[in-house]
Amino acid sequence: MTPLAFAAYVRKKTRTNSTTFPNADILSYMAVRQDELAKNIIDVDEDILLIPQYTSLVANQREYPLPQDMLSSIKRVEAKLDGTNFIPLYEFDSGKYRYTIKTEADITQNFTNEDGNAFFDLSRKALTIYSGSITSVTDGLAVWVNTWPEAITDLASEVDMSQDPSTTTHGIPRELHEIWARGVIIDFKESKEKPIPLSEREQFYKVDKMEAINSLKPENRSRTVHFNLPASSSQSDGNNGQDY
Repeated sequence: MTPLAFAAYVRKKTRTNSTTFPNADILSYMAVRQDELAKNIIDVDEDILLIPQYTSLVANQREYPLPQDMLSSIKRVEAKLDGTNFIPLYEFDSGKYRYTIKTEADITQNFTNEDGNAFFDLSRKALTIYSGSITSVTDGLAVWVNTWPEAITDLASEVDMSQDPSTTTHGIPRELHEIWARGVIIDFKESKEKPIPLSEREQFYKVDKMEAINSLKPENRSRTVHFNLPASSSQSDGNNGQDY
């Protein structure tokens, strides 16, 4: 559904027009309901709103703020600690670390810039890197996080709202457009001094919303889980078990 079609649908269902239900009000209700849907999308755990966010590494700087449009927890962190190649950073709990990490010298003595010995810790809405010495690298830190979808600002747009506005922002899946509109209709009806009674379908909003959310999973029905079967002690060649 496009924003233009969305507004037309909402006005038809509410028997309104651009005067009795102004664009500004529709956009306001849309933004609130969009955030609600975004939080529900996270529950299906299909990485629909996942995207890497890039930040430049700064020489000798350990702490970096988390993305402002971050919706939920971090899934992956990588950094170009050698200035060229990304390696994964693994999370650890600095509070449980047995050695002193108070100074830069302490940190570089206990950590390196090699894969498996570089880590990050989270605190105060920021990410702290524990590694060898840090040099300045443009876009040298990549943080994979679920992000809030970009709000609709133009109801005259004829671009489908499921399309990502850019390579760094998300749209809302088409499967949720009708329930999104229904939420806006409910908000309009309930905003009146004398609330307008909801239709039977509108009364089932929460149930239908979760059905729509659940339709998003799984995205890949041929998904398999990969793991290695340990070889038994009696296996002479250590490869009688099959690797999946």
